[in-house]
Amino acid sequence: MIEHGLKLVTPSFDNEIDLAKDNEVVSQIRALIKKHDLGAGDKLPSERKLSEKLSVSRNQIRAAIQKLEFYGIINTMPQSGSIITGIGVPSMNTMMTDILDLKTPDFKSLVETRVIIESNAVQLAAARGTEESILNLEQAHEDFVNCITSGLPSLIEDLKFHLAIVKASENTILYWLMKVLVPDIIGHFNKEHICDRTEAIKLVQEHEDILNAIKNKNPEEATVALRVHFKALREYIKK
Repeated sequence: MIEHGLKLVTPSFDNEIDLAKDNEVVSQIRALIKKHDLGAGDKLPSERKLSEKLSVSRNQIRAAIQKLEFYGIINTMPQSGSIITGIGVPSMNTMMTDILDLKTPDFKSLVETRVIIESNAVQLAAARGTEESILNLEQAHEDFVNCITSGLPSLIEDLKFHLAIVKASENTILYWLMKVLVPDIIGHFNKEHICDRTEAIKLVQEHEDILNAIKNKNPEEATVALRVHFKALREYIKK
């Protein structure tokens, strides 16, 4: 269990996340899409129905859907459920096969790689972030703040904010690499205890410091702000 912002994020069935099982669920969802010939705009069954149909926990269904969403295969919309994106079926099958073939890295490697990517991306974002990418970053921050102030789980919104930082770097390779990492980072977060932070206001302020440095086009200030924000992650790597 980890404490993120004001809300405890607790798996309903176990504290351990089986990433191999997550990929098995992804594979089962792919088979379901193929069996029913679902395409762009079609809606997946609810988490409850998928859980019953595939005989797995809703937590595992949620983890698989999060992974598919971050790869752009599924788009989850409030009150609408999970919708298949416009990507073609052959391309989708290829992407999902690639996802399942990825070896699950250890969490320290994930964290280390994330720090390397974002440390470079935040400098580029501050130097050449466009008006549109900064607006997207502001919206991601607003979504994160809304979750924090409402006492809702904020892990996904936190990672979307960080994805927006990398996207603002205008480096498509860095952004692609970050999107590859994020689903497994989510899967590991409930296993590791590196984010036991209750100071929500401080967490929000750290995001604001990064955002303002990028808006002010100050790479050095942005780097320092990110380093402060990543203090716990850097200490974790050193263990």
